[in-house]
Amino acid sequence: MKSLVIVIISLSPLISLAQEKIEREKRINSNEVPSKALDWIDDAYEDIENKIKWYFEESSGSYSYEAKMKFMDDLHSVKFDTLGQIKDIEIIKEWNELQPNVRENIQKYFQSNFKKFKIRKIQIQFTGDEDDLEDLIDENEFEDLTIRYEIEFYGKTEQSKKIWEGLFDDDGNFIQKREIILNSSNNLNF
Repeated sequence: MKSLVIVIISLSPLISLAQEKIEREKRINSNEVPSKALDWIDDAYEDIENKIKWYFEESSGSYSYEAKMKFMDDLHSVKFDTLGQIKDIEIIKEWNELQPNVRENIQKYFQSNFKKFKIRKIQIQFTGDEDDLEDLIDENEFEDLTIRYEIEFYGKTEQSKKIWEGLFDDDGNFIQKREIILNSSNNLNF
């Protein structure tokens, strides 16, 4: 029994390197969102002029609420758990907006693991305490935050062509990837 536990623990990093991402979003009204999440958005994004769009999301068996909006010329996505506790903030960026050393490390990963690749979307992901995340938005402070890069990309290897979501640390070093499974309802039906 003890050796089985050791084997499982030693294999867990390998399992986390190639998971699947199956995600479904449904547009909802703000009155369906936990009040704690609404209050946090009101405090952090107090000067926002654009409309906030709310979504209920199911991803790999977990549920969350997500607020999407344009703020200071960037597209923001703020995720909350079902009780309204903030989980993370993601901000969409362009490749040329990343620091040169981050781009170089991410580029090295792609070139050494894929014959061909194309980036679909880059998001800078911020996690941390809810007060520190609020300070990021309303005071532009980065104190005590974990910064990651979440990149959706098409990757071609000798064996397959797939769409992936890669997670990279604040220096652009690879952490893990998940295959994105497209929901058939994402297609147009006539």
